[in-house]
Amino acid sequence: MTSLKAEPPGPVRSLNEFFALAHAMESDAVARYRETAKLLRQQGAIELAALFEDLAQAERGHVDQVNAWAEHAKAAPPAKSPLPWAIPDTHDAPPDELALSKLLTPYGALASAVRHEERSFAFWTYVAAHAPNEEVKSAAERMALEELEHVATLRRQRRKAFHAEESGKAPPSVSVSLRSLAAFEQKLADYIELHPVMVAGEEFTRNVVAQSRRSAQLITEAATAERPILTLASIPEQKQDDATALSEYLVDAYLRFAEASTDPKMLDLTQDLAAKAICRLATLRLGAAQSTPN
Repeated sequence: MTSLKAEPPGPVRSLNEFFALAHAMESDAVARYRETAKLLRQQGAIELAALFEDLAQAERGHVDQVNAWAEHAKAAPPAKSPLPWAIPDTHDAPPDELALSKLLTPYGALASAVRHEERSFAFWTYVAAHAPNEEVKSAAERMALEELEHVATLRRQRRKAFHAEESGKAPPSVSVSLRSLAAFEQKLADYIELHPVMVAGEEFTRNVVAQSRRSAQLITEAATAERPILTLASIPEQKQDDATALSEYLVDAYLRFAEASTDPKMLDLTQDLAAKAICRLATLRLGAAQSTPN
């Protein structure tokens, strides 16, 4: 089960605050999925755009459920009630990053949606555990159970997508340790060194290569890098020599390892690697955009 990125800053003190948060979180998911669908459709990724439109429609139904629940409970209208604090970030990435992905598949999109619902479940479980009164506790527990139902529904859809991609000879999922990612860092450094046109300028090339080799060294030196073992989708064969795709894969891998880390040293390491990999991916995308003819 995917965990929260950060603990909420405080308790939810009333049903009005509860419904305001629930409405805002579900509405945020609608907006994110719709924006992702729009960007993907502009790129001609029609199948993926349709999938995100379906996800947005499902989340719109959740918004309606929250509104009906609040009305039945005689609470204030959720959309007009003040939030106790900013809603948590329960998504893997913002719409523009998802739409730019070179590795996104229907299975990957649904897996990301599953993780979103799992983080929402973790959030409402936390709210219930720290509720100052029984009505907020009961409401948060009910919301957590509903998020679990959403997880189960999306997991079924994800399994169908997996089998569909498997029959189409999509790349299989593989077991990965953090230490095994050092080889990807070395491969990325070697590839960029041989193809500097991928990066905007010699200085960018040197910096990206040096950062990749440094990351590989940090992983190799880490005493705990053999655990945990995560199951990740492998990189498609046609993307094995794509620097941006390799970098994107490493970003996702480091973030997944950070979420799974229970050891403080491992958490610090994976978060540091993820931050560096995110900057590198942005650099590579900038370089690719600058080298593309207008």
